[in-house]
Amino acid sequence: MITLRRAAGLAVAAVAAVSLVAGCSDDVELRAVPEAGSSATESSASPSSSRTTTSAPTTSDSPSASDLDLEVDAEIGDCVLLGGTVDDATIEEATCGSDDSNYLVVDIVTTSDECNSDQSYYESIRGNELGALCLDIDWQVDDCMDLGGEDPKRIDCSETAIEGEKVTEILEGTTDVNDCSISDSGFVYEEREMVVCADSF
Repeated sequence: MITLRRAAGLAVAAVAAVSLVAGCSDDVELRAVPEAGSSATESSASPSSSRTTTSAPTTSDSPSASDLDLEVDAEIGDCVLLGGTVDDATIEEATCGSDDSNYLVVDIVTTSDECNSDQSYYESIRGNELGALCLDIDWQVDDCMDLGGEDPKRIDCSETAIEGEKVTEILEGTTDVNDCSISDSGFVYEEREMVVCADSF
């Protein structure tokens, strides 16, 4: 079994994607890679600051993971735990909002270059992609995420974090961080028209 991982990490000032590569069988390579242009950029937005990321909107035309014969049996709206190490990357289904979840499946596509999300996970045989999951961080209101490791991790809000973010609101139908009524900053998902309002700690 060949297993590789490339890490790009997450940045506090911006939503960035974690990159990893894993092997699951003799011929199948499992990959999770950051999307081009998915790194968020921090900008001043008086009085709030915004960390912008773009992610593909979900579509009813998307294939399912089973249609693409992916090893992981996830559908749009499901959550996963993406993790592992440099030499042993892992992905498994998880309950959204649980300690075991760090990403939400926002789209399923035939190749990872179709994703425009925080992260993508794809499987390939001999370099030919079998399909990809487009993943955004599994943000939940009143929950905290530590973005300071190789993978985002849900933590108790009383814990010390490397790059902690506490979600105060999730606003749909807007890309204006100034719509946040509790926090002074947030993560803007332009294509999904969503703002995750959050406080750093």
